[in-house]
Formats: sequence, C-alpha cells, structure tokens
Amino acid sequence: MEIIGKKIKLRPFKESDIDDVIHWMLVETEWQNWDAPWEDSSGFDQDAYRKRILKDLRDHSKPSFYGRLEIEVIETGEHIGSVNSYYIDNDFNYTRGGGNFTIGIDIIKPMDRRRGYGTEAWLLFIRYALESGAEEIYTQTWAGNYPVLGLMEKVGFELININKKYRVVKGEEVDGYTLKLNWEKFRKQLAAHEV
Repeated sequence: MEIIGKKIKLRPFKESDIDDVIHWMLVETEWQNWDAPWEDSSGFDQDAYRKRILKDLRDHSKPSFYGRLEIEVIETGEHIGSVNSYYIDNDFNYTRGGGNFTIGIDIIKPMDRRRGYGTEAWLLFIRYALESGAEEIYTQTWAGNYPVLGLMEKVGFELININKKYRVVKGEEVDGYTLKLNWEKFRKQLAAHEV
C-alpha cells in the first residue's frame, strides 16, 4: 500500500527503516527538540528496538488502517519522517482503544522542512483517514513547537483547547495545544495542492 503525492509518498514501515530510526534516535536528534522535548531518549536501546521491530514486521498482518506511515521523497527515495495517529479523550488526554482520532508528524531534518513535504504528507494522510471512516480529526502540540504550528494552520486546523503549563521545556513551563480540523479550510488546501 502506498499513497502517492506530487513530492512525497506515504508507505508502511519496512525493515530498511530500522537503521534510519536508530540514527534519528541516537545521532540526528534535533527533531526531538520539537516533538516531545520533555521525553528522555537517553535510555533508547537500539538492539532491543531492532529485535522488537523485526518481530513486529514478521508477525504483522496487513491492517485495515495504517496508523503510521513513513514519508519518502519521490525524487530521491529518501526516508524523511513519518505521519502517525493516536486517540485522545474528551479532556484531550492520550487514551488507548478509541476516542478522538488525532494525528502527528515528524520531519526529521531541518533541511527537509518548509519544502512542502509536511503539507503534502498531512493532506494525503488526512484524506486517507477520511476514506477509512474518520469523521473528526485533531492534532496536538506545545506552544514552542514552531516548525509544526504553521503547518497545522495551513492545513486547516483551529485551536480548540489550551492546557496551561502543560510541560516544562528547557526550564520553562509551556502550554499544550489541541487543534481540530476545519473541513472547509482543509478542502480548500486539498484543492489548491491537487493531491
């Protein structure tokens, strides 16, 4: 299964992506300053990760919906990040096993940001989620995550909740944001990008 756009394609995780993720967790870590900088990745065990993912890939059957897809640049074949989904409850907290469908994105290298890859990835992923039955789509971030805030607005997300003093980042309390997709704005972006 692949979802093809103009600049990027979304595809399932494959074995060769394991080394990319290990590199991103241990070497090319700038993205962690934005994604969830309060999480400590110093305990990342690359051997345990490789073993777990290889087992998952062996045991995994094709799902009816892929909750995570990798972003690959069509022109170069480079794996540059991923889009993912999870669920939040009505109080905007992470939950397992259902709730409000919520999406995220990671574009790992700064040089790959602001090139239209993230916009296209989210437009494609949102369309895929809609075709798979999603009715409402949310996203979350924190106040200082500048790389993604512009993308959220561009795609059509609108702020619906501020969680004051949500986390501490570099010694400062920051707010958490929950945004909900405005369908009219999203449709305009989808039409403008013709994906």
